[in-house]
Parts: sequence; structure tokens; C-alpha cells
Amino acid sequence: MTTLTNEVGASKRRWMLGFGIAAIAAGTPLIMAGCGGGSTPDSAQTTSKTEAPKNSSAKETSEKSGDHGDAAHNLQAHTHATKLEFSAKSGAPTGGASDVWTIKILNAKSGAPVGDFETVHDKLMHLIVVKKDLSWFNHIHPKHEGNGVFTVAATLPSGGDFKLYADYTPKGGEQEVAQHEISAEGVSAAAPKLVADKMTGAWMIKKVLAHPEGEPQAKGGAAYQVAMMPMPAKLVAGKEAMLHFQIRDAKGKPIKDLQPYLGAMGHCVILSEDTESYLHSHPMEGGAKHDMSKMGDGKMDMSKMKESAPPKSGGPDVMFHTTVPKAGLYKAWGQFMHKGKIITAAFVLNVGAGAAKAPAHDDSGTAPHAH
Repeated sequence: MTTLTNEVGASKRRWMLGFGIAAIAAGTPLIMAGCGGGSTPDSAQTTSKTEAPKNSSAKETSEKSGDHGDAAHNLQAHTHATKLEFSAKSGAPTGGASDVWTIKILNAKSGAPVGDFETVHDKLMHLIVVKKDLSWFNHIHPKHEGNGVFTVAATLPSGGDFKLYADYTPKGGEQEVAQHEISAEGVSAAAPKLVADKMTGAWMIKKVLAHPEGEPQAKGGAAYQVAMMPMPAKLVAGKEAMLHFQIRDAKGKPIKDLQPYLGAMGHCVILSEDTESYLHSHPMEGGAKHDMSKMGDGKMDMSKMKESAPPKSGGPDVMFHTTVPKAGLYKAWGQFMHKGKIITAAFVLNVGAGAAKAPAHDDSGTAPHAH
């Protein structure tokens, strides 16, 4: 298991270089009528321990990540510190209908609420919501109500199966990622086939509209082009790679006045086709100034790329370092801010198989995975 993340202290923030990688272990859910704990009586609650039997069917899990820093670590199998309970005010989420979700973070052993959380990239919790076929994505930030409780107003775009990834760090503890699955009522279109995007020269290029934060379906936003260059062009599982994003206006002119979004010049979330591997990356500061000539051959020394505070504005180039854990199709969403609106562009990547070898320091039977 490979991890790179950032730490945030009470008086300063160290900016992360590369990825925090967290795998999602399986858990067995318990469905109960009513919420308890001060929640509305007409809501339904789902809960499970995050320390779950291996290979069980998961509804939500939590994964602890390792120390924050500049170098990758191999983590041993470990016990999860927290568990997640989810409830919806509606009782059963319905596609297209506004709802209020309640997320409770509890101590996995005692069941006591987790009282305090660290602020990481300006928020106490980052909640990634995707449709399980990866056709829809949202990044929202629940409000901490105290006593381990977070609430957020949310609207799912349709019926169907969705997956939540709650990313948080208990005060004085380590970063964790908990997942939860939702089946929303209502009509759902047939799942589109996931196909790797084609290159236009050295780039993959998408045309997108900017939108307010947390409202990916909002209409009328300014038009942009977002180009992305995988480095190397042929990604290989287990090998260092760079995702080089370039943000352009509608006519293709590079934009040089991007604004920091959640304390960084961008964010990138990557999910495997089966949604089991989750990677959340923050950018390397310095853009295209780094020498990428050795990227992918194992000779690049990432430790020499120092952390720094993000600039007040920047662009057009934003780069994310990653090591994808296994071969297959992945979808990567890059998010950037310009003129107060969010630019979200998604790309489908085909990652080839690396040389066969036993995973280092991990005899759990579970392949390395990502946060």
C-alpha cells in the first residue's frame, strides 16, 4: 500500500507533493429503521464496522493512511480507527430530489462519536460522490455539527447505484477514507461502456462548462478546454507517472490566472472501473518546471521536489504525481477554479500491467491500492 499525503497543523499547513493512497477494505452493513442519535425519525440509517472480514460485500469501509511526507511507504495490514453511519432525511434517496444526508463518524471499537477533526485543504471532510458506472461525479463538503456528526444537502442526478467516499482526519489521528453505497430510487439510464480516451497529438482534450462548487449539472457556465497528457503516454501499473493538465479558454488559449481551489491549484480524483481503487491527489507546485524525462523509468527522485505554499494564481499547467496500483481502466477527474467557478474535466485512462512480482511487505492477499 503506497501513501503520500499532507499534514495540517494548528498554525501552519504543509502542502502535499503527490498522492495520499488509501485502499477500501470490505465491510458488512447493518440496515436499521430510524436514525437515532438526534437524527430525524423518518430517515434510514446504514452502519458497519470498518474492520471487516476480508472479501465480504461492502457498503461502507474506512481506510487509515500512513504518515504524510515526500516518499512512498509500504503499509502493513492494519486496524481501522473509525466507522461511518449514513442516513438520509428522505429515508430513501430519490434521483432528482433534494435531500439532506447525515454522516456520523464513530470510534470503531467503542462506538463513541469522534469529537474533533483536522482541517485538511480548508475542510474537515471531503465527500466524493460518484455513480457506480462512473458517469457522474461530485465533490462536496459536509458541515460539521459536532459530536462526530456531519450534514450536507445533496441531490443525486438520477436513480441507480452511487458510491460515497468520505475523506477526513480525526484530531491527532491519521487520515481515513470511508465508503458507503446508495441505491437511489428513480429512472437510471443504461450504464455507458467505459472506453479509454484517444489522444490528439500528445494530449487528450475535453470541452467543459464551469459550474458552482458542488453543482456539476448547473447550466450556463463559461466554456473551457481542458487538455491532459499522461506521462509516460502508456501508463503501467506500479510505475511512477504524471498527469499533466493544461487549462485553456474556449478558443484554446492557455489560462494563466487560475485560482487556488481548497488550498491548492487543483485536485484530481482517480477511480478504477470497479470503484475499488480510490486515489485523491493534490498538485505538485511549480507546474512544468520539473524535468519529466525520467518519469516512468524509476530514476526520478521525487524527494527533491520540495513542498511550498500554493501561489495566489497560476496555470495553465497543473501536474499530479501518481502510481496506479493495478492494470485496467480508470477515470480521472481534474478540478480547478477560475473566476470563482469550478472547472471539472474527466478522462478515461488505460493502465497496462507491470512486471509480475509479489507485493512488498503485504501478505494479506489484497493488492496494493490507492487514496
